[in-house]
Amino acid sequence: MKCYFKFIYFYFFLGFGFTFIITNNAFSQEPAAEEEFNDLGLISYSNNYKVAPELDHITFRIKNQSTLTINKIFAWVYHISEDEEGNPQTLSLVNNPHRGGVISIGNPHRPGDIAEWRFPLFKALTKKKVGNKYALRASHKGIFFNKVEPPAKSTKKP
Repeated sequence: MKCYFKFIYFYFFLGFGFTFIITNNAFSQEPAAEEEFNDLGLISYSNNYKVAPELDHITFRIKNQSTLTINKIFAWVYHISEDEEGNPQTLSLVNNPHRGGVISIGNPHRPGDIAEWRFPLFKALTKKKVGNKYALRASHKGIFFNKVEPPAKSTKKP
């Protein structure tokens, strides 16, 4: 009987030993690189924006951090001009904040989701300022939510 338990313990530790020797990090996946988002409270926007070739609109990836579905966003888009060292010199408003953004991908913009919002730009101002950075500013008063929440996402696969 004692010999039987010795074999069980021996194979138990031998199995764990081989498991730790064989297993290494080569089989694990590398974590996905997350986008950097700038937090504005109810929403946050990505630094990876797209300016249209016609310079008539800019598209921001926006994450909904609220508990409601976003219907409309009224925001300010600023052009940031920098000197040679990368220090910001001036901020210029390049959109009409009274014209809200239009959701292009990710409709409806549910809580926790990321959607692409397109904001119109002034062509005359933007043509002079090509090649620098843009920033988004939004107040919590400029974010409007649906009056009735859409139905939950279906998890069924056809």
